[in-house]
Amino acid sequence: MAAQKKRPRDRTGAASGAANDPRFIKVSAGTATGSTHPIPQADPSWKPKARSWYNSLKISGQSELYEPCDWMTAVAAADAYNVFLITHNASIFAQFTKLVEKLGATVTDRKRSRIELEEPPTEDEDEEAADQAVQGWQGRLHVVE
Repeated sequence: MAAQKKRPRDRTGAASGAANDPRFIKVSAGTATGSTHPIPQADPSWKPKARSWYNSLKISGQSELYEPCDWMTAVAAADAYNVFLITHNASIFAQFTKLVEKLGATVTDRKRSRIELEEPPTEDEDEEAADQAVQGWQGRLHVVE
């Protein structure tokens, strides 16, 4: 007698996805942390790429979760990236990569940590005009709804 197949929701190994998995932390993408602690400024002596990377963290959605120690980790990572840009030393870049992973700066790192950024809803400015145009075409083509 053959075993009956289980429905996907009854399978123990079925992936549930981030949308309905309570283990995922959902963060709205948007501005920097709502914390009352000040965010350190980028060091003006850093190379432009290192400053740009650091400043990009400020506007990233995961920064909503950052505490002061996370920002200091980001400063250390930017320092390491700056040194790498000057020396091109691969071991320094490896250290930078480890710090970036801990900060959840990439999509892969956030998925590994079960953090999902929610995109803000998009607003279609000319949605009503598009609807009227489609209704006009349907009227001219005598489409009945």
